[in-house]
Amino acid sequence: MSGIEDFSGFEVIRAAMEVEKQGRQFYSILSTKARNELVREIFSLLAQDEIAHLKTLESMVSKYQDGAFWENEELFLPYLRRFSSERVFPSVERIEELLKSGKDDLQFLELAIEAEEKFADFFRLAVENSRTSDGRDAFAWLADEENRHAKILQDRRDKLSGKP
Repeated sequence: MSGIEDFSGFEVIRAAMEVEKQGRQFYSILSTKARNELVREIFSLLAQDEIAHLKTLESMVSKYQDGAFWENEELFLPYLRRFSSERVFPSVERIEELLKSGKDDLQFLELAIEAEEKFADFFRLAVENSRTSDGRDAFAWLADEENRHAKILQDRRDKLSGKP
């Protein structure tokens, strides 16, 4: 985890805000590119949900900000920048490549499920490794939200593919 166990709730929230911004962009693009109306609808819903998450995170900043300063700035800032440089969700260019390669809506759902599950796992591990209670609380909330998104996507995938 390379220092993540030392992150405060404030630092977790700031990093998560970057993830939510990328998620909104990812789902917004897919909502316009999906062929199936139900898939477009779920991607649009998730894009809106990412905006709601961002607003929730913004409101949480004050809860965690009191007395919070970046003691581990040399660890945290590169981590935060990583969310911008090593995109969590595929970039616009990558989505366009996938569309040109003939990927269909089910494959985009799988891609989204994979991203949500990856972050749920990451945040669950962070809960286990966090040394601060506010860090654990923030990571736990984020893990629950990522799991909820994965479940929504899995349900839509199953309906689209005809699974009971």
